[in-house]
Amino acid sequence: MASFDSIVVGEDWISEHYFTTDSTKESFHGKVLELRKYWDAEKKEDRATVRDDLLSATSGLQTALAGLAENPDCAPEAHAFVRRALGYPSELSTFRAERAGSEIEIPDARAGDATSVLFLQGVPVASIEDLLDPETGLLITPATEDGKPIDSVGKAVSAAFRSDTPPAFVVVQAGQWLLLAEAERWAEGRYLAVDLLVVVERRHEARGGEIDRVAAMFGKQALLPDADGNIWWTGVLEDSVKHTVGVSKDLREGIRLSIEIIANDVVTRRGQRGLTLDGIDGQDLAKHSLRFLYRILFLLYAEASPEMRVLPTGAAEYEEGYGLDRLRDLTLTELVSEQARSGTHLYESLATLFCLVDRGHTPRERENVTDDPAPGLEFQPLRADLFKPASTALIDEVGLGNEATQQVLEHLLLSKESKGRKGADRGFISYAELGINQLGAVYEGLMSYTGFFAEEDLYEVAKNGDAEKGSWVVPMDRADHLDEKDFVRTLTDRFRMSSAWQMVPCAGFGHRVAGAC
Repeated sequence: MASFDSIVVGEDWISEHYFTTDSTKESFHGKVLELRKYWDAEKKEDRATVRDDLLSATSGLQTALAGLAENPDCAPEAHAFVRRALGYPSELSTFRAERAGSEIEIPDARAGDATSVLFLQGVPVASIEDLLDPETGLLITPATEDGKPIDSVGKAVSAAFRSDTPPAFVVVQAGQWLLLAEAERWAEGRYLAVDLLVVVERRHEARGGEIDRVAAMFGKQALLPDADGNIWWTGVLEDSVKHTVGVSKDLREGIRLSIEIIANDVVTRRGQRGLTLDGIDGQDLAKHSLRFLYRILFLLYAEASPEMRVLPTGAAEYEEGYGLDRLRDLTLTELVSEQARSGTHLYESLATLFCLVDRGHTPRERENVTDDPAPGLEFQPLRADLFKPASTALIDEVGLGNEATQQVLEHLLLSKESKGRKGADRGFISYAELGINQLGAVYEGLMSYTGFFAEEDLYEVAKNGDAEKGSWVVPMDRADHLDEKDFVRTLTDRFRMSSAWQMVPCAGFGHRVAGAC
């Protein structure tokens, strides 16, 4: 699904893959198309729809919203026009609630008798950054808590959600900008916003396009309960989380494959340097590989959760020079030369970041300093066992090639490729949506796997050739009795990971079940 520059998904408010994929199943796009089908049916019956109302109002909205740059005092009238176009009442009343004995009042916020959503009236702004800035993101009329004024839009939204009778959602109107907030996500710094002026100027009417999306996100059917008391956005966010749970299952398999990629690259690079595997246990190498991967996963989650303050996210120097987010595009970059494939630039970039997180870093203030690894950036030392050098010593001894590192990043950053649709339905995994508990479950599940070095050629077998639910490896000279359909038909390397008992006399490992090889 094409993304639109008018729509801003702040800090993974909704799973990026769920929001942007063009699949009609298990995606936000599919939900929008369902609404478009409903709107089309209603139109055939000569009944009004939010989509038609928004389309018919685009010219007037463009004039009203563009005019706020010269006449910001006209914002209340422009905001009322926007609400009418989206199916809400023009007139608003004061929202009153209590919180721990304190009385909260937010003027011009309640639409009729709706309790599921509030509309806060902000001073017109030109950018979402201005709206989120407490110095410029201000209410037209201040709210109050126990008589004390609240000027900041952000503080007013937080006060509404903390009240004893909170709304499910809050919409902030600030001139051309609409911002949608939900209680739990707002507390994590996450939001959804749209530049309505750009939308009405562009008037993109295609099925599932920009007009459809904005009508779906902010129309009355999205935020007001239906006849059964259900709120559309609540269901969509729940579906997004369920979809992400599915992604976490794919991530577990991706990590298992990544352990094999890392370990085999280490074996290859040791061989190229004339180093043997004497004294190195396959399970130790598996553990070092898993720790290396979980350093990346932890930092991906930390980047998606700036409130943790593990990383200096938001600083341009970090985003451009150190952030893992910049590696997303590199997963799709073709490595055309042997030097590019065997070089260690990606590994070294990760190693530098791991070191900064482990030891911390305070910018040096001496003049003419040229060896500062992170000029201008401050890292607080994490001092966790996961980041200690000894945790990945077997990898750091020889490093990782760019090709292997790129394959690993692809497994960690991109959702699984759909069967039968090569390259389709892949998107970047949202680590804010996954959550630390799901990442922990993935880690614990992988701890039951064991690594080993294959001393002879092996066949991998699984029921019907599907290794996703566990597989076995057997020596080639002991595979004559196996059914052809049970062979897993993928090429594997010397180092293997498995969750099942292996029928290899010198390398049995995994879940210890009854019997012996």
